Amino acid sequence: MTVDRSYLGQSTSNEHKMIDIQHEIQKLQADLEFHEQKIRLIKNQLEQKNSKMSAIMRRVAYLHRIRDRFAGEQNED
Repeated sequence: MTVDRSYLGQSTSNEHKMIDIQHEIQKLQADLEFHEQKIRLIKNQLEQKNSKMSAIMRRVAYLHRIRDRFAGEQNED
């Protein structure tokens, strides 16, 4: 009785391909997680900068009102 060894070789080859594919999937998942974390970090930084910008804009508007009020008083004199 002869044993068909081509099947065993093909099975091993397929097993190696599956391992390679699983490895690639794990790498892609790690890359995805890294980029998602990076996006969250950038979003957080943008929110902080927007908050600071809003505070600065409120301060500028306040200073403009004071300037305009002062200029109006100067024109009356």
